[in-house]
Amino acid sequence: MKSTALSLLSPESKQEFGALLLLDQLMRFDLLLHEKEDLLESVSLLEKEVAELKKGFFHSEEQEQQLGFEKDELSEAKEALTQVEKELKENESCRLNLALFEEDDQGLEALLNFMEQRGTLTVGSDNYYQVSAKGLEVYQHLVDQLEAYVVHFDVYAYVDLAEGTFGDPKTDLLEGDRWSDLRVAVAEQKGIDPYRVVFLALLSAESFYENPDWKFDLSMGTLFDEMEQIVQEQLSVEDLGYTDDEGRVAGKDVIRDIIEQGSMLATERRLQDQEVEEKAEAEPDEQVISTTYYW
Repeated sequence: MKSTALSLLSPESKQEFGALLLLDQLMRFDLLLHEKEDLLESVSLLEKEVAELKKGFFHSEEQEQQLGFEKDELSEAKEALTQVEKELKENESCRLNLALFEEDDQGLEALLNFMEQRGTLTVGSDNYYQVSAKGLEVYQHLVDQLEAYVVHFDVYAYVDLAEGTFGDPKTDLLEGDRWSDLRVAVAEQKGIDPYRVVFLALLSAESFYENPDWKFDLSMGTLFDEMEQIVQEQLSVEDLGYTDDEGRVAGKDVIRDIIEQGSMLATERRLQDQEVEEKAEAEPDEQVISTTYYW
């Protein structure tokens, strides 16, 4: 049982996390729209190149090879365009129209106004909310935070404290009482807001969107109740302390050792996932997780 309790999620944090969720939803459509525009441009250019290569009655072997290559490229681009257009239709619900709010969306008006005031959203001539240039910057920072979370915190989701080992999603059955989730304790030790870490974990797993009524819950102020419960129930640094034959071992000493081992393991796993010939990319700085967006 936890021996300490962290403070509850502040109204400001709830507002910020809610705004980030809406931004993430809107970007699901906008990113596809940008991809469609790029593909349309590629298809147009490839069609012109193919038409140019087809000119004339006699072609050299090199010209025939080039024509075949361009045709294959054009075919792949058209297939990709078809897929993106399909995904756009599937993600149409991610858009929000100022004049056509569904009943469950009406409670989001205050949050959307907040995002407008912060300059991350605008309303287009078609009455749909659009992500602004500043909104794109905020979204990119969110993507950076998600990457940093995966690199620096995911490894602590399953820790066997008795054996001093870390669960491997690829080889271990991650069930039962054997495993402890130490992401909150690690965040506490590193001075990073544990609520932000849990928010990123749930967003990375798309857990918020598993609930079809998530926007209604967001408007009612209850969407983050589960997140709050998770943070309150997970082990803290103090909970990791124990007594052995040599005396009391402080929780801070335990978590330091766990972080040291986990950091090395996370680096090893990341390198293993890369292609042998690929140059290792620089790890994102975990301190990016400590940044807030609106306050």
